[in-house]
Amino acid sequence: MKFSASSLLALTSSAAAFSGQFSTWYEGGGEGPGILHIYVTDYSTGSTYEGRDYDGSLSSQGKEISFVETSDGDYSWNASVWVTSDGCFNIDFQGAFGVGHGYCCGGFPCNLSA
Repeated sequence: MKFSASSLLALTSSAAAFSGQFSTWYEGGGEGPGILHIYVTDYSTGSTYEGRDYDGSLSSQGKEISFVETSDGDYSWNASVWVTSDGCFNIDFQGAFGVGHGYCCGGFPCNLSA
């Protein structure tokens, strides 16, 4: 059986897809900026991850965030995270989960696919 390059790419791409949920929680700071907690859930495995932005806000400039697993496991990864002017949350997984860029728009929590 022969596979074309595009068939192999399609198989690889679908296997590497990420499907999950994104949500945030803001912890107000007393004298300084608060902490923006960023939560990502992987629907495929049920694993959960948390990243923290110690400036308390995301801008349209991609910010490097470190995520650590909060469920059973010790997987950690970095991502560039930003919000566009239309309010859509964007994440560049930087190779984590074998995927690239994902986004979701609307209220939180929101479904995220990459």
